[in-house]
Amino acid sequence: MNLKHQILLIAALPCIVFSCNNAGEKKTEHETAKNNTLSGTYRLLEAKTIKEKDTVTAFTDTAKTEMFKMFNDDHFSFFNHDKEMGKGKEPHFIAGGGTYSFDGKKYQERLQYCSLRDWESKKFDFELEFKGDTLIQRGEENLPELGVKHTIIETYLKIK
Repeated sequence: MNLKHQILLIAALPCIVFSCNNAGEKKTEHETAKNNTLSGTYRLLEAKTIKEKDTVTAFTDTAKTEMFKMFNDDHFSFFNHDKEMGKGKEPHFIAGGGTYSFDGKKYQERLQYCSLRDWESKKFDFELEFKGDTLIQRGEENLPELGVKHTIIETYLKIK
């Protein structure tokens, strides 16, 4: 093989290698969009609950309580607790997690585990909106067997 052919082969080799992708490693457009927009850790800034015509706005007092929500490729989890380690006037700890689906706007949680055990195995449909590092989650929690029917609007800030 002459020098000209060797140079052409060396120049073409990276193109050949990088153009041959393993089909198992390719991600769908949906998976790529989900990973780029949702994966991460978010801290709750504000929560609104609307029951019939009443709206209750609960600002998270970061001196007393905090809530985080985390997403990976296909699972979510959340943790909400008081910072007084359960020894204050209003002790609480709520946690849960499960799988989810997300198409860029419509988001469905399938709650597999929850410290409020009656909420386990339930599905919840929401819409997600992104404004920079801010995530806004809107939707209805409807559990007739528990007397729960309200709309929630939660605002989170992405921290990681």
